[in-house]
Amino acid sequence: MDDAKRRDADARESRVREILEESARVKRAVAEQAAGPIAAAAAILTEKFRAGGKLLLLGNGGSAADAQHIAG
Repeated sequence: MDDAKRRDADARESRVREILEESARVKRAVAEQAAGPIAAAAAILTEKFRAGGKLLLLGNGGSAADAQHIAG
């Protein structure tokens, strides 16, 4: 591989690494800040489901896809 191609490959690899590291950083921050509220919300939903309640999810476009994924 010539030098220009090697630099391009190194740059792509570096960018992928940056993206993955940022994703991990965001997930760590969410874990630190939102684990409690997420667990509390899950407990409320569980209680409501056991009592016969239901959760309605909706969205438009990409949000509809998100709602389908959450429902699944």
